[in-house]
Amino acid sequence: MKQRILALALGLLTVLTLAGCGADRSVQAPAANMEALQQAMLAADSSLPEMRSISSADPDAEKNFPYLSDFSYDKLVGFLLSFSTTGTADEIAVIQVKDQADASEAKSSLERHRQDRLNLFQTYGPKEAARVEKGLVIQSGPYAILIICDDADSVKATFDDYIHGLTGEG
Repeated sequence: MKQRILALALGLLTVLTLAGCGADRSVQAPAANMEALQQAMLAADSSLPEMRSISSADPDAEKNFPYLSDFSYDKLVGFLLSFSTTGTADEIAVIQVKDQADASEAKSSLERHRQDRLNLFQTYGPKEAARVEKGLVIQSGPYAILIICDDADSVKATFDDYIHGLTGEG
């Protein structure tokens, strides 16, 4: 009887071990150093006002993330957010998701955030509202990106350069 139980246990262990060896079909990009990426993106537009920055590395990151996005925090690798402390619309954000299939959902959440910001600025700052309307919301691989600033093209190019250096592409 002991041998049957032992054989059954070993058989079950073998099956569970083999089940765990299935190929992972999701492709994950290396985790970006959000602090370094944030600094590089902010440096790309010299006209940015004083900015406050938060990221997934902060102790209160999970509590602060809903300000930016309604995307599930459990699905992300990391995020960064920099926003003006002077009342202007300037804002830069990046969300890196664990599964690239979720990146379009993360992008949609940033589009909703941009719409919320637009509604806010239409109330008290039409000039800033126009800047929000011109802002970029894009997806690049497992990243969703929001860029609202005067030199969005330079900030986006800096993001692209950083990510291509991280992945070895381009």
